[in-house]
Amino acid sequence: MTFFFDDRDQAVPYTATADDVAPTGQQIWQELQSGKWGEIAPFTVTPEMLEAAREARRQEIEAWRAEQEAKPFTFEWNGRIWNAGPDSLGRLSPVVMLAKSVTAQTHMAWSDADNQQVKLSMPELEELAAAMVQAQVDRNDEIYRRQREMKEELNNLEDLHSIRAFDVE
Repeated sequence: MTFFFDDRDQAVPYTATADDVAPTGQQIWQELQSGKWGEIAPFTVTPEMLEAAREARRQEIEAWRAEQEAKPFTFEWNGRIWNAGPDSLGRLSPVVMLAKSVTAQTHMAWSDADNQQVKLSMPELEELAAAMVQAQVDRNDEIYRRQREMKEELNNLEDLHSIRAFDVE
């Protein structure tokens, strides 16, 4: 329902409920129930409402994917557990570039997920970086597949309540 409030030039939508805590909401609810404003039309879901609700959930799914892909994770390589994710890869990439330099060191220490220093040769650092990239690609592919599943599930929902109740996870 739309109402004109004293401090507004235009009517604004207002939803009042039986347990509304706002005095304005309580008054509107009582007046609607008493019939002061005529018969209350039943709520009708339009195709536009369904699409708007779906679009809101699609945006939540996109945000979920971005959040998941940004999270750090661990993976196993060469008998150890290593930290991975965009931040870890960002720290390791310059070291790998240095490893390809003619003046590079022959070995370097890199910390595993338990914060233990591991002495690695420059080729091993390159292998670690490649393994980290592969682990990230694999994980992001799983995230992408889950995103597609959620979008498919969402597209198969036909009523507003189900769309609004859809859990993005």
